[in-house]
Amino acid sequence: MLPKRRQARVASPRAAPSSAARFPGVTIYLAEPHMGRSRQAFLTRLAVSKGFRVLSTYSPEVTHVVMEGTSAEEAVCWQKRKTSALPPGCTRPVLLDISWFTESMAAGQPVPMECRHRLEVAVPKKKMPSPAWMLPYACQRPTPLVHHNASLSEALETLAEAAGFDGSEGRQISFYRAASVLKALPSPVTALSQLQGLPHFGEHSCRVVQELLEHGVCDEVERIRLSERYQTMKLFTQIFGVGVRTADQWYQKGLRTLDDLQEESHRLTQQQKAGLQHHQDLSALILRSEVEALQQVVEAAVTQALPGATVTLAGGFRRGKLQGHDVDFLITHPQEGQEAGLLPRVMCYLKEQGLVLYHQHQHSQQGDLTKQSHTMDAFERSFCIFRLPQPPGAAVGGTQKPCFAWKAVRVDLVVAPISQFPFALLGWTGSKVGSVLQVLALGSGAGGSAETWSLFPQHFERELRRFSRKEKGLCLNSHGLFDPEQVRCCDGRPEGRRFSTWPQRKTSSDSWTLSTFPQSREMPDPINPSSTLEMEGVI
Repeated sequence: MLPKRRQARVASPRAAPSSAARFPGVTIYLAEPHMGRSRQAFLTRLAVSKGFRVLSTYSPEVTHVVMEGTSAEEAVCWQKRKTSALPPGCTRPVLLDISWFTESMAAGQPVPMECRHRLEVAVPKKKMPSPAWMLPYACQRPTPLVHHNASLSEALETLAEAAGFDGSEGRQISFYRAASVLKALPSPVTALSQLQGLPHFGEHSCRVVQELLEHGVCDEVERIRLSERYQTMKLFTQIFGVGVRTADQWYQKGLRTLDDLQEESHRLTQQQKAGLQHHQDLSALILRSEVEALQQVVEAAVTQALPGATVTLAGGFRRGKLQGHDVDFLITHPQEGQEAGLLPRVMCYLKEQGLVLYHQHQHSQQGDLTKQSHTMDAFERSFCIFRLPQPPGAAVGGTQKPCFAWKAVRVDLVVAPISQFPFALLGWTGSKVGSVLQVLALGSGAGGSAETWSLFPQHFERELRRFSRKEKGLCLNSHGLFDPEQVRCCDGRPEGRRFSTWPQRKTSSDSWTLSTFPQSREMPDPINPSSTLEMEGVI
């Protein structure tokens, strides 16, 4: 029988005098699991000889745990077992591979800890959407009414508005597209690198975002907001009956204020005179309760003129806004053709009630419906200023109005045949800028609510029509969905149905949003055969 080998007695690491420790901020513990006691003892003596402090037992004093042949997952589990017995609030030491130890011994001092040295389990971080997720058509992605990048998107929208005032429609749409991407992001943008690969972000938009992230303000945006031209154009275009071209002409003539316009009232149209006369009221916000009162008035007039006709709220209030500057109503009758001549009778009734301060009537001009633009349709309509009764002492525009018991409000009445009503409702639910709901929430049970999501802005309409043309080969406008290949007009069906014949492109939501120029395309005159093309989640 061979005699037992006497094991070498290893001095405790704690026996090393504290004066020998050259690096007081570093206290090492050599974890044994895959290292072995003999190797642990050898490495301990080596480290102590180099002036490192090494503990033989795990304690709160340890700052560096060194392991050999151990995976990050194993190291984390080992640490959890060890720290469970320690007092709460103790700082966890860093878990390091043996490579850090050997490099430190060779250098004679602790080397910087790099990623390759650390034994850490990577925690998945919430990433910004990749280019594959951020679909090119804004109508394909949801945008909440309250989003994470309001200050960034508002700056880009200011640039878009200024570009529109200068007549640069291309730059205007480019900035609106970039703003729509920011609204769709699921988290705040904190670094410019998060925008890499996202659609519609050019050099100019990136430069604006970078300046906002670094300084909190963008000199270009602030300069525009404070400029005389921008403020004047914004003031003039808010007047009923005044567009960008007219406002620019007034600015070029040296006009700057509403008082200047009053002095030039002989040059104004009747519509502009009415807008200027009631500008204070029309600049004030219309509340949801006032919209409901207006709808009751219009419904009473429509029922009086044609029983069975319906009135549907459109515009921003249908998108879920709680306040706005005008109200749109769409009128139709379930029997095709009965709506003809209805609007003059409705206006006559409203005038008799003393509710009309101004109105401009436009007759229906339905010719080749495939060639209607995205900004104007051929429906019969009346652009009105109504006299809305107010409760005593009601404030208008932030001030009391004791002399009048009414408030001037902007109202548009539009009449559409029942066969075109779904498309008309879609078109008249838009506005210049806003957010979009991926699936219509009003009455469709599609998640979200009218208070949470803003629906169908004009940018959405533009993108929806571009998507129809580019991806589906169809022409969509406020009068219908036209198939040029089969020389037919696809009839509209009630809300909540699907464009079921669109092949191979459907997704779980199959929904759309905002961002491009509609391009004119020659289309044949529509006809009305029965169609299996049905609508879902669009109006």
